[in-house]
Parts: sequence; C-alpha cells; structure tokens
Amino acid sequence: MKKLLLLGTSNATKEIIDYARSSGIYTIVTDDKSPDISYAKKWADEYWMINTTETEKLAEKCIIEGVNGVFCGLSEFNIEMMIKLTDKLGLPCYLSEKSWHYSKDKHDFKQKCNEYNVPVARDYHISTDYKKEELDSIEYPVVVKPIDQNGNRGISYCYNELELIDACKYARSVSKSDKLIVEKLLTGKEWYSYYAIANGEIRLIALNGMYAQPGEEKNLYSLTTTVSDNVERFVQEINPQIESLLKGLECKEGIAWVQEMLDDDNNFYVIEMGYRLPGDMTFIQYEKMMSFDTIKWLVDYALGKKHSVDDLPVSQVRAFKKCGCSYNIWVSKEGILKSIEGIDIITSNPAITYHSGTVEGDKMRMHGHVGTFAFVTDNIDDMCNIINFINTNIKVIMEDGSDAMIRYTNYDYIKKVYKEGLEGR
Repeated sequence: MKKLLLLGTSNATKEIIDYARSSGIYTIVTDDKSPDISYAKKWADEYWMINTTETEKLAEKCIIEGVNGVFCGLSEFNIEMMIKLTDKLGLPCYLSEKSWHYSKDKHDFKQKCNEYNVPVARDYHISTDYKKEELDSIEYPVVVKPIDQNGNRGISYCYNELELIDACKYARSVSKSDKLIVEKLLTGKEWYSYYAIANGEIRLIALNGMYAQPGEEKNLYSLTTTVSDNVERFVQEINPQIESLLKGLECKEGIAWVQEMLDDDNNFYVIEMGYRLPGDMTFIQYEKMMSFDTIKWLVDYALGKKHSVDDLPVSQVRAFKKCGCSYNIWVSKEGILKSIEGIDIITSNPAITYHSGTVEGDKMRMHGHVGTFAFVTDNIDDMCNIINFINTNIKVIMEDGSDAMIRYTNYDYIKKVYKEGLEGR
C-alpha cells in the first residue's frame, strides 16, 4: 500500500483524502496543530505532530515510515514546504521552486508577461519614501496590491494621492516585501483560464467567468463559473501567448490558472497566475463536465505516476452548454461567526457539495470567505434555480444575530452572458 503525506489542513485536503482512500492509498496528515484545528487529521489514516517547517525531521520520518509521496491542499505556505521536502526525499513534485516563484510574486510575473508579449495593465513604481515624481506620474484610478498575497488580502482601489499612500502602507503591512503592484485599475469583464499540463504540453480546460453581486466590490466574486462569453475570441486572441508564457515559466506538470480581464478599452489583459489548486473549487465541476479529475491528476503524479501528453483532455474552443458553478459565500461585515444555517437542507440535493474551512466561532474579517457550494447543471436556468435555492435556505449568522451573507441575485445578467457565449460572442 502506497503512503501519501499531506502537509497541514486547507481547502481541498478532504477531497485529496477521499480520493486517496478510494484508491487504497494510506494517508498521513502532519502539522503541529491538534485535530480539532487541523481537522483533516480526523479523516486521515494517521497523523503526525510535526510542524511542516521541520523538513529535515519530516524527511527522516518519511524514510522510516516508507512514505511514497508528499502533497498538500491550497496552502501557499505548505506548497513551499512541499517543494523543499520532496527535494530532500527525491520524490515527485509537479512544480519547482523557480516555477512557483512566479505564482507567488506578482511583480516578477508581470515582468515575465512583458518578456512574452502578454498584455498587462500599465504599472507604476512607488518607493517607500513616496517620491514626488513617482506620485505625479500616476493616472488615476489605480489598484494597489501586495506582491505575495491572495484572496483579495491587501488590495485597495485608489482615486487620488491620499488614498494611494494609505493603500501602499496597508499593502506593505500585510506583505513580506516592500515591493508593491500599483497599476491601472481595469474595469471590464473578468475570467480565469484553467490548464492541465503534462510533459510541458498545455491544454485549456475551461475559461471561467467571475461575477460579483452589483453594489459589492468588483473583486468579491460570488460566482466563478464556466458560464462565459468571448470564449472563441479568447482562444484565438490571447490564449496562445498565455500558453507560451506558462511554458517559459517552466510549468511542466500539474495544473495552473491565469486571471484575465477584458478592459473597457476592449483589450485583454493578464492579471496574475496560480500554479496551484484554485480556492473556489471549480476543479470539482471539471470532473463532471469533461471527465478531468484534477485531484487524481495531482495525487497520482505525487505518487510517481507521470502523465503523458496523450492523457491530456481536449482544449476548450467554445462556450459550454452545461454550467459548472462555484457559489462563493462571503460576509458583509467583520465579527465572530455564530452559525451557518441551512447547509444540511442545501446539500440534501446530491448535485450540490459544500466546501469550507470555516467553523463556528471563527473571527471573520470584512468580506471574509465562509465556504463554497459547487454544482453542475444542464443549462443556465437550472443554475440560477440552484443559486436561488441556496439563497433561500442559507443564513450566515454573526455574533450580533445578523445574517451577513452576500447573496448573488443578478440572474438576468448571467443569463445574458450564457446566451451570448453560446452564440460565439
């Protein structure tokens, strides 16, 4: 029996353990947290109380216990530990330190985009002493973000110099680096393209639309879904450059995603990339829609099964009739999460799964992420019906008794996107 060591608990850890168990793989979870906090330890066959940073100690333990592979969920920190540990053990790892660097460093990623003629938003250099000539060069509005954070952490939109300086201070306060991204604020439609990779060859699995509830912040994506328009234009106009870029970044195995926007100037721009599982769990829908099992793809590789180009699925070339949807649940205020009501009712529908690392009693930040509902429907009407079913039955109750859930209700718009997508627009 093969043994798989998982570093810590994060989104997708449960799915990894479920797949491993179904395949007869023995699972071990390690970190220095109790099973009540690192809850994947309750699901695994075994757990160790070794911090994931202790790679020397973990390497010795892995050799003694006969561990065949090392993997983790969405944790960017533990991905770095995975790279170090697999290197010590000589075990497979789908990404390298070099390729991972561009996933976590937004500044250097933009530099690589420029090298490969991939369009990106105009950016500005702002030093820590806020030189006058730097500030005077800026055309507002701009977005400010740290180079090494995800999940909207540290991001601000600025319309004048005072907002910009405050935003730079905030971004640096949550970052390990003084470097920032200060760039033109793009305001158009948003997507991310998801790729499967084997032996350096790349296939586009899906172009996912990203939709916020009107009136909420534009990057607070309630829906990430295969419902997209401009698919054929994307495939012809910018996807070849993106795939060349990923090859240039030495993305040779596994999966990757790239976030894009079609700005109001009617041009595509690339924003950032991820060489890891996406937090919105869209990969769950891909298994049902096009028989591509991301978890199997990554776990099998970690255990020594190298994929061939023949294993890759066919690239997307037009919009899908079926709708894969991740409905992301956000809170509208900060505070203590008292309860999440209605999950059992919603997941009594076998088509809907719920994925969350949030538990009652957690302290939520403003616009914090609670969880994700994932499902696939045959058409857009069924998708909107399920969203409405979720909206009706769920409540996200804060300590003050208020329901703080941000609900997506812009059904007419998403139906319009679906129709135009199928028409090739």
